[in-house]
Amino acid sequence: MPWSSRQYKRKLLVLDVDGTVSRIYRDEEHVLHQDEPGWRSWMSVDDGVVDSLDRLVERSQVDVAWLTTWPHDQVAWLIQEPLRGKLPRPYVPWQNWPKQGWRLQSLISYVREVKPSVVAWADDRAPEDAARRLTGMTEVPSFVVRPDKFVGLTLENVDKIASALDRFDDLGRA
Repeated sequence: MPWSSRQYKRKLLVLDVDGTVSRIYRDEEHVLHQDEPGWRSWMSVDDGVVDSLDRLVERSQVDVAWLTTWPHDQVAWLIQEPLRGKLPRPYVPWQNWPKQGWRLQSLISYVREVKPSVVAWADDRAPEDAARRLTGMTEVPSFVVRPDKFVGLTLENVDKIASALDRFDDLGRA
């Protein structure tokens, strides 16, 4: 059954790739490690964070969607390889890409379509006022995590996401 046709509202977690699920390396790290065998300068995923996100999704009835500039086939590779088959979910369709604000506009359209009970968005480039604007434009309680792009999501971020999803979902049901 398509996600948007479900009769009950689920929580939504929206993820970016670069700087969020995969940290971005600093220039000095490239120089320090570039000659090491097996070093991948373009992809660093924290397995503990991925496992924690996967447990959150499975335990808390959370749907995941990807909002990234990565093409569909690259996101599919990311899910199968570095993420070890975890978090295989749909892709948020782009609106007005590559104009400024396209991510938030895309997310607003997607939230209006799928109608979740609450939204958590993790993106290192999310606007400072994204939660307020997303909530205001969709009337769906929203929470935004903006990880340090050189660190990516942490276990602490995942805990904050889980708490926010539960808190806002509880408010919406009251």
